[in-house]
Amino acid sequence: MKKELAEALLAKIMDWTDEEKARERARLETFATYKYDEYQQFSPGRRFIESLALWLEQFDTGAERRTAYDFVCSRLIFFSAGEINHLVELTFPTIIRPKLLETASARSGIPVDRVKAITETLEYRTLHRRTLYLGMSDGARTDWFRRANPLISNEQVFLGYDPSQVKAANMLGKLKKDLTKMTGAEPKDDAALFENVILIDDFTASGTSAIRFDEKEGWDGKIPTIIEALAEPDGLGGCVVKGVKVTIVAYIASDQAINHIEGLLPKLPFEGEICFEVVCRLGAAARLDETRDAPFFALMADDRYFDPEADDEHGKVGKTTKRYGYANGRLPVVLNHNTPNNSVYILWAEDVHTVRGLFPRVSRHRKLQQP
Repeated sequence: MKKELAEALLAKIMDWTDEEKARERARLETFATYKYDEYQQFSPGRRFIESLALWLEQFDTGAERRTAYDFVCSRLIFFSAGEINHLVELTFPTIIRPKLLETASARSGIPVDRVKAITETLEYRTLHRRTLYLGMSDGARTDWFRRANPLISNEQVFLGYDPSQVKAANMLGKLKKDLTKMTGAEPKDDAALFENVILIDDFTASGTSAIRFDEKEGWDGKIPTIIEALAEPDGLGGCVVKGVKVTIVAYIASDQAINHIEGLLPKLPFEGEICFEVVCRLGAAARLDETRDAPFFALMADDRYFDPEADDEHGKVGKTTKRYGYANGRLPVVLNHNTPNNSVYILWAEDVHTVRGLFPRVSRHRKLQQP
């Protein structure tokens, strides 16, 4: 649909006056150009203003459409590719480097505020090289992380957390070679292994996919899986020292996820140290509130704007309907590459559903469609 036609359709749907049309057109074009047109899951040829017009059309005229439109203008949080990449770039200097400096300061005896002096010590340089970075999902953007930190060896950063035995042996061989150059002597035993592991993920809203515990099933999620792998002598476990320090870093996280993960980590059986850090916290105000956002909650509660098919077997882990987002996330968040299902359903309804989503989500668990 051409841009002019989409704008005319939107003005008709919203029943705007010429003055309102001129004002809102400028605002929407700014939204679309600056961020929303880059959403990767729009169908071919579609852009934000067309998607907005078609999304608003499904609501009743008048108050419902104004409520939905006001939500988009005042409550929507959209993370562009540039913004997420900036968070990736901030990860090392704001979270990881201070930890390395603190440890190297204690080992070298140099005060922690003498940053340049610490970074020149052998203690810091070897500690820096003995830190392993692993992606926890496709969204970890480990490729961008490598490019943003050229002083980190490519042999320290990996897309996944389950390297093969061949890959594990190769990165240990490179580690030993680099440490030998630094120290002038070949490292032995634990000195030839990684002592820090940094686990990187892009977004967590509930924390349940990262870690969860059930009295019958026990521990589950990506974090327990990795911790278990670190205890195995083959593969990943053979690359790290006993009592390895593990830091989990999320580029973006909600308060719900932070509280969930931090509440379970101390109970997780693990001989080493483990902590959770966040580059960008969404904060309590991001979550939709039944009082503050009452009109929009009324829309979400209307069965006309929810497809029961969205509550599939995978959503049962969240223990609530996805109407208000997986695990009752209640988020108005969209990531440039996809909309998380922790955001409210009316925002991300998939193309296979009876409801139209503003930023349609493509699920990892999409049902097989028969031809």
